[in-house]
Order: sequence, then C-alpha cells, then structure tokens
Amino acid sequence: MSLLAPALLLGLLGLSLPLVAHLLGREPPKKIPFGAIRFLDAGDPVVTQRRRLHDRLLLLVRLALLATLVLLLARPVSFAPRALTVLSEPHDAVILVDASMSMDLVVDGTSDLQRASDVVETILDALPAGSRIGLITSDPRGPHLAPSADKNEIARELAQWIQQGPPRRGGWVLGEAVQAAASLLGPARGRSQVIYAVGDRTTRGLASLPASAASDIAIVPLPTRQPTGTPSSLAVAEHVGIVKLEWEPAPEVDPRAVHIRATLRRFGADADADVLSVRLKLQVEHDATPAEVDLEPGGTAKAEFTHTLLDGGAATKARVEIVGRDDALPGDDVRHLWISNQDQLAVTIVNGDPSQLRAHDEVFFLATALRAAAAPDRLKLSSLAPEQLERSLREGGLKALVDTDLLILANARAPQADVAPIIVDRVRDGMGLWVTVGDRVEATPYNQRLGDVLPLLLRGPVFAGTAPGRTQARTEGFAPTQLSHPIFAGRSGELGLRQTQTRRLFLLEPDAKRATRAALLFTNGAPALLTARVGEGRVGLLATSIDRDWTDLPLRPGFVPLMQRTIAFLGGLSDATSGSAIHVGETKEFRSKTALYIQDPAAVETRSGPDTDGWVRFENTQIPGHYQVRRERAGIGRAHRNEVFAVQTNPLESDLAQVEIPVAQLSEDQVDAVVPVPQGRWLLWLIAGLLGAEVVLRWRASMAR
Repeated sequence: MSLLAPALLLGLLGLSLPLVAHLLGREPPKKIPFGAIRFLDAGDPVVTQRRRLHDRLLLLVRLALLATLVLLLARPVSFAPRALTVLSEPHDAVILVDASMSMDLVVDGTSDLQRASDVVETILDALPAGSRIGLITSDPRGPHLAPSADKNEIARELAQWIQQGPPRRGGWVLGEAVQAAASLLGPARGRSQVIYAVGDRTTRGLASLPASAASDIAIVPLPTRQPTGTPSSLAVAEHVGIVKLEWEPAPEVDPRAVHIRATLRRFGADADADVLSVRLKLQVEHDATPAEVDLEPGGTAKAEFTHTLLDGGAATKARVEIVGRDDALPGDDVRHLWISNQDQLAVTIVNGDPSQLRAHDEVFFLATALRAAAAPDRLKLSSLAPEQLERSLREGGLKALVDTDLLILANARAPQADVAPIIVDRVRDGMGLWVTVGDRVEATPYNQRLGDVLPLLLRGPVFAGTAPGRTQARTEGFAPTQLSHPIFAGRSGELGLRQTQTRRLFLLEPDAKRATRAALLFTNGAPALLTARVGEGRVGLLATSIDRDWTDLPLRPGFVPLMQRTIAFLGGLSDATSGSAIHVGETKEFRSKTALYIQDPAAVETRSGPDTDGWVRFENTQIPGHYQVRRERAGIGRAHRNEVFAVQTNPLESDLAQVEIPVAQLSEDQVDAVVPVPQGRWLLWLIAGLLGAEVVLRWRASMAR
C-alpha cells in the first residue's frame, strides 16, 4: 500500500477539532419551576465548561469519519506488476498510439482506446527521472508532440484527443506511422531512443511494426490487452460488420431501378453458437427499406435491396446500416455509397476495317460483347468511319467530341495531322482513348500525331516466332493476368484468356519515362494491353487486333468481361461496383487545372488547389460518408464524371484476429512497469457506513434527552 499524495496526511491534525467541540460543548440548561422563585434575586448567568466527555461513541465515529476522509484524499494505491517493458536509464522516447477503427472495440465495457490511455499513464509513471517523452498517433490529425520533460502535457493532449470522439480513424497502418514517430525523436544526442507503440494485437496494429525504426531506435510493442494464459484470452470479441457494399442497375425491374447488395460477416463467434438474426436498413434520401439476414458463426450473408430512383436523379446518397443491436465494434455497422440511374457512358467507335460480312467486320465481336453487358443501357454506342470522324472534327473542333466519354480507334489509320491535336486535347481534358491495332495501323503516323498520349510508341507489327528465342513458336499466348490492374479489380483466378493464340502483334518502344501499366502481357514478355493516365483522361493500347485477323482472342471466354471492364475503366464508368469509393484516411486524387471545392459529410467545404504537376490531393477523408466536388473548370468538355465519391471504413479493420506479440527486449538496463491500482473504493464504503452510524447515534442521543 502506498499514497500518491502523502502530504495530505497533515489533515489528520484536524482530528483535534471534534475533541475540542465535545469539550467546549454544553448541554442546554433546564428550567425547573418552583413556587418561591419570586422571592429570589436575579443574578448573572454562569457558563461552565464541560469537565468530561459525553457521547464517546459518537465522538469516535466522527474522528474515524474525518480520518477516513483525509486518507481518501491522500489517494492510497497498491502497485501490481504489468507486462510493460521500459528502459531504466534516462532516455528520449515517443509514444505511438494506434488510432484505427479496431481500437474502438469494446471488451468488458471498456474500449481498447481507453485501455491505451491507461497504458500511456503507466509508461509515464514508470519512466526514469530525466527522460523526455513525446506523443504521436496513427491519426494524421492527432497530436504530434516532440519529446520533452513535461509528462503532464502528454497526458493532457491524449485525453483531449480521445474526448473528441469519432472520427478518429487512422490514416496509417500502425507500422506505417513508425517513421513519423522516429522523425519526432531527431538526432540521438548521446541518449538512448525508444518508440513505445500502444495498440491491439491485429495484423494492422502491433503485428505490422518493424523490428526497429533505425539501427539506434528500438520499438517496444505494448498491447492494450494482456493475455491471461487461458486459450480464450486472445479471442476475438464477437461482432458483426458490413464488409462490402455494391450496386448495379436493375433494368429488368425498372429502367430507374438499382440493386444494392450488402455483405455482412460475423466475427469472433464460437463454432457452436446459435444463428444470429441481424436487421439492416437501407436509407435513400427520405426512404427507408428494412431487411433481415441470418448469420452462422464466422459466416457471411448478403442482403439485397431494390430501389427505384426518381427521374433526373444523377447521383443519390444511399446508406446501409445495422440496426437494433449493440455491437462491440460499431464503426463497421454502416456503409455509404452513391447510386445513379443516369450514369451512362458515351462510346464512339471508329471502325477502321468495316465489312459486309459481320464475322469479318473489325468491331463485330466488340459490339457483341458490349451488348452482352449486365446493364447495356449504361452504354451509348455510336460508330463512325475514319473520314466521318475527321470531317466532324474539322467542322466542330472540340465540340465534336464534347459528348464522347471514350473514343475507340479500332484498326483505324492515324487521324490526319490537322485534327489529331483536337483528340489529344480532349484526352487531356478527360476523354478516354483506346487504340487497337491491325493491318491499317502504321507506326510512324501514329507516333507523330498521337505519340504524346500513347502509353508507348509503336515500333511495328511482327509475326509470332520472329522474336529472339521464339523461333519455334507460331503463336503467342497471354501470360497470367495482372490482377493488380484496376481493370481486373475484384477478380481472382483464371479469366479464360490463358489459351489465347496470337499470330501477329505490334511491338512497342520501351520508355521508362512514360508512366504505363500493363494489364496483359504476351508469353514472350511483350505488352499486350497497356494503359496510361494522360491529363484527366485514360488511354489504352491493345497490341493485337480486336477481331480474328491476328488472334483468336474474341473466341475466348474472357473476351466479353475483358472488353466490358476495359471500356468501363478507360471511360471512367464503374461496372456494377460501389462507384468511386476510398477508405478512411486515404488520399483522394483529382487531375485538375483549377481548384476544387470538396464538401464533406458534415457540410464543411474545403478548397484544394492543384500542385505543380496538375494534381489535387485531398487528404481530409477522416469522416466516413458522402463527399461532393465542385470544380472550377476551364475549357470545353463535359463535367468530370467523378464529381462525387464516398469514404468507407476499411473492411480489414473489421478482422480483429489476435496475433501473439513477442515481449520486447531492450537491453540489460530495463525494468518491468507496475500499475498503480487505486484503493479508494473501500474507503468510500467505509465513509458511507460511518455517516450512517453517526446519524443513528445522534438520533439515539436526542431521544435519550
């Protein structure tokens, strides 16, 4: 037992006050009337001091009450060992606190973030004299305090940050914040340097930490919850989260209808637990639609809503949330998205090799694949001959392409030199461009007229088997699909393209200065499908034909999804996905020549200007919900398609699988911290009992008189 404020024991001197009060006190005089009082002369009143103590039991109760109150103010504590390692010599340190959504997990009535605050207090109490301490969190907007000797400032700033409440979603995985913590430490200056990382035992928490921030900076992981030695001590608290939300048009129901699907997952439940019934609600403007799903332990379930939008609703806010239950992790119980019934992609196809025979027409297979789309009404297709395109560009200039979201040059000769700059300008202004090659494509004219926007310059066509080391091969296949490319986002496994046989292909000029991405490669390593971002537009290049002249790609099962996804990506249209959405804390990037005004869910509008490279980078995405963009546009062109976006909680934060964290070993000069455990609760009960006894004794004394 120890006291945090022993100086307050001087208050025990006040125990003399009840004793003095009892000695100075006197009983009220009693008047005894008798018959001869009129014959007595009145004298001065005489006050006598009490010579002995009365009501001794009441006096003892009052003395005990006062002594107990003084002891309570002195803050008695006992010290219990805590598995927290700190350096025993004076040193410089930074406390790094995990600020991610998983820290809002409530276990036994206390969140991990509240436990983190207790761990920080323990560190501050255990640091040796002369140490300097700083503070940083994985929330970019959280406190950033350089090391100093003022421990009270650390506790005060951390408490204020926690009291702010959500949004408090870290923009970094805990391991990614280590470098920011190391930068606060600065030069070593002959002192040891330590980063005390406080967080949960998840893969994005303490398990993401490196072994050290630098050769001379140690990292000490400090879990918010310590294992108790039982198999369930690191078990995941049971909770339910919405891990995915997507939508797609539903023309089979109504031209204005959309399907909205929410995927739920149940975490941390015992294998023998009962099926859990979960209620959800879809909120679209003022309309609410309920739904209910059953979840097995550790299982997933999908809830589907169908909603009919009003005419003219270009972009409508929608929200799906779990209702009717107290969840241990409330941060993943709601998700937001934008839905629309007017999100249509205008595609202009320039057919460079038309034919009366449909199977020999250059764009026959492409048009067939697009008509097989899940929502063909989202595509507005038009076809032009190369001469028609050039004539319209000469007559209308940029206005000729103002309503075109994606221009496809399918085995078409390069546009003439007088109209090619118009296409280049529209691409930079936001239009997509896709070039597919064939017999009509010549490298030199394309490089001269459209080379500024092509992913790579064209070298020339070759037959399969003419490349070095490939003389025995008569065809080239496709290498495994580059699933990291946005065209294939959300897909996994074989897409039905591996067996493709290509007899002829275009070789490209390597150029490390061009920022290109390969979606498909040939088996010889040559690029098959490349994309690049040019200004505000996207450009794609297919190094073989889109019909059967050079390849049998149109006959492969993966041709239809490849065409649909490529056109949706290059045109900026999502195919049956949640639309434009990012995770909390991520940076939203816009290509813009002018400033953007971005309104967050709290209706606060922020002005963000472009940098020297023409990019607007919006970082204030800490609040989940709907965001709207108001753009100062210059020049001619349709409004940028990405004028709204949603911010979602990262579904990885819902997976709270606990990982065993090794105990840190700093050096031989280390100590195990102890936790002060307040012992004032039993004193409060004692004070309450003494007050009750004092009331009873006073009542008995009054009755006796």
